Amino acid sequence: MSDEKKKKPDAPDKHHAVHTDINTVRRNERSIRRMKRLLALLMVILIGLAIYMTYPMWMPKLEGIFDKPVTTIHNDGKAEGGNFPIEPTEKTTNILALGNQLMTADAHSLTLYSSDGEKTDSFAHAFSKPVERVCGKRALVFDSGAYGFKLYSKKGEIYSKTTDDIILSGSLSENGTAAILTESSKYASLVLFYDKDGKLVYRYGCTSRVMAVSVTEDGKSAYVCTFCSQDGEIFSQVRRLDFSQDGEQMVSEDIRTLAIDCICNDAGDILVAGDTGLYTVSPEGKLVSSYEFDGTLSYAALGRGCSAAIVANATDNDSTLVIAASGAEDTEAFRTATIDSSVKKLSIADDRVLMLTDSKVLSYAFSGTLAAEADVGREYVNFIYADSAVYLAGKRGIDKIKFEM
Repeated sequence: MSDEKKKKPDAPDKHHAVHTDINTVRRNERSIRRMKRLLALLMVILIGLAIYMTYPMWMPKLEGIFDKPVTTIHNDGKAEGGNFPIEPTEKTTNILALGNQLMTADAHSLTLYSSDGEKTDSFAHAFSKPVERVCGKRALVFDSGAYGFKLYSKKGEIYSKTTDDIILSGSLSENGTAAILTESSKYASLVLFYDKDGKLVYRYGCTSRVMAVSVTEDGKSAYVCTFCSQDGEIFSQVRRLDFSQDGEQMVSEDIRTLAIDCICNDAGDILVAGDTGLYTVSPEGKLVSSYEFDGTLSYAALGRGCSAAIVANATDNDSTLVIAASGAEDTEAFRTATIDSSVKKLSIADDRVLMLTDSKVLSYAFSGTLAAEADVGREYVNFIYADSAVYLAGKRGIDKIKFEM
């Protein structure tokens, strides 16, 4: 009995040991769970960091997927009635969009119409060879081969100016800054920049021939396309001007083309349209991508989100649509589509590339896929798009059709 009594105190110690082992296991399990959560959180952070650092490489590949329409919208192409067709007093096929209004331009005047086709105003410009440039809510009109130019809004003339030298060309920016390219006895080319109130803000004399000028949206700087010939071959350069500084802030590498227009796109690059191709130039002036035309350039339309060109193929009767999306690089920078009929006009509006052919109005997404179309039965030579509608100009007047895209 005495031996058994001596053994009884040992029993509680065994229960205590078991309880201690269970607590240890539980603590270990909690530590493992915490470690797993920390590792999972760390993995998420690392994946997010990797996505952030590498998105410029894979995002262009997804743009086409996100932008690709599920189905092509087939508009009926039915012409509206009411005030349409508009029959201008003087036959004209030059139609433009001035803000939310339709504007026609002829040899004597600018005429404004509401979206319903009602005439709202008319302004005489008094130029013998008028050329119009519209951007946003303003219109620049200059007398090609003469000395005068004017800026208009839908309310009428904002200012009128004359130059000392013959005007060769002009352009207009979003904020109303006008660029006037003139001849010069001192320089190969002279460009004058006027703000929206008609004040001369910058004067640029260039030793090379200037082909095109593009003012940035804020009106504080501009890009100038120049060209020269070396050993019978034409080279172009893009030059950046800052209106707060003297001289050129950037001169690009030589581009083997005759540059006819340029624009600073949403990605901060400069898209150059040449007679032989489309070219993307970095802000530092380096050529980063290009698409050489296999045919003859017919039309080019430049936009900040996207630029496009129509190339007439040398061997076939069709054309190639070339699309250069802003921000894309190298092989992803350019998309193409085959157009099986003659193209009469090309434009860019509402994140779409639009064109008028012999019998259709077509809309393409920046990915190169057909987004919308409409059959137009009459013979038209010009068009504009505004507020989900297409205005078509022909010999019989101007028609309007609804166009969802």
